[in-house]
Amino acid sequence: MRRSTARWTSLGVLLGLAVAWQIASMLITAESVPGEPMVPGWQVLATSTLLSLSDNWLGGLGVRGIAEGGARSYAGALLAILSNSWDTSLRLYSGLLLGACVGVLAGLGVSWSSWSRRVVALPGQIMRTFPLLALIPLFQLWFGLTFLGMMLFVAYGVGVIFFTGTVNAVRNVPPVYIQNARTLGASRLRVYRTIIVPAMFPELRSSMLLSIGVAWTAVVGAEFLGAQTGLGQIIVYAKYFGYVDRMFLVGLILLVYAALTFALVERLSRPLTVWMPNGHGEDNIVEVGADNQLRVRDAAPRRVAGVLAAGPE
Repeated sequence: MRRSTARWTSLGVLLGLAVAWQIASMLITAESVPGEPMVPGWQVLATSTLLSLSDNWLGGLGVRGIAEGGARSYAGALLAILSNSWDTSLRLYSGLLLGACVGVLAGLGVSWSSWSRRVVALPGQIMRTFPLLALIPLFQLWFGLTFLGMMLFVAYGVGVIFFTGTVNAVRNVPPVYIQNARTLGASRLRVYRTIIVPAMFPELRSSMLLSIGVAWTAVVGAEFLGAQTGLGQIIVYAKYFGYVDRMFLVGLILLVYAALTFALVERLSRPLTVWMPNGHGEDNIVEVGADNQLRVRDAAPRRVAGVLAAGPE
């Protein structure tokens, strides 16, 4: 019942925001340029604004583009949205995957040994303090307006989040897990594979969800600097001519994509945390069997925070 109430409450908030925007569009009659409302109403967004996005369709699939002499059409608008969404998504998910892998490996390196900690920890802490958007011009100069440059920029923004999340997640793994596994003769690699990585995932999951918003911000920011395709490029084009309605509509599309990505990652990652005990682990015991597999039952000691660096090599 509570979950149903929460969903209806969230839906009510969204509807309230939509109504407030519509009221604002009727009260604010200012125009960015003649004929372009500063606060477009929903009836404008669903008709003329959506139709105008067909300007970004270059032609093909039986629908002529504006540059080819074709007329504006909803089919062209839909194809323009899908085409540019594909380009943006390709840059985003490539960078997200690369950044996640590098960030997690670097974070695990902090606790692997004292030598790897000295190599990884300080550069990682320095890199995560750089303002992300301030680095866009540097990536543009280093890699140009290429797919590689935009992908690496997204990877950088995501990687620092995964690095910090991994370091904190490993630090908060209960030491009893490690001690029991080592008592049974597990090697360092096996401890990481069967104990640390599964045990740190529930806490790392929050970093995964946080990185989604950063990734979408980074990829759109990268496209602002001159990409020839992508949703960010549509916003830049609209900004030059004062098309506030187009910027707002593309922003809504990005919001929907980010929400869907968040929901997908949240749903896919949920089964990986089913082994977690209810509550915060204060009332459960963790046992390691002869097969080095974790088992959880009631009455566990509290988690003990600490740097879980590996023992002497």
